[in-house]
Amino acid sequence: MKTQHIDNSKTQRPLGYREDSTILDLQILIAKLKQICQDIDPYTELSLSMKESLIDVGIEEFHDPFALTNQLLFMTENAIEKLAQLKEEI
Repeated sequence: MKTQHIDNSKTQRPLGYREDSTILDLQILIAKLKQICQDIDPYTELSLSMKESLIDVGIEEFHDPFALTNQLLFMTENAIEKLAQLKEEI
């Protein structure tokens, strides 16, 4: 039986906040989160493109509107705070 080695270092990761995020990563994440917050109505059926946008930023559970809203706000706040911290370090 032949085994394959997969290089996970090049696998695309969701854009969600990570400790190793760069200023550019965070700016992109914040822009995406802001757009999602403007476009989303968590109390209606989410479109496929909205679900894909949520998954892209690291949100994979979107059945509870209250939890989804809180997660979006929490992620946005954390990303903005981390961006400010990184900019201060420069």
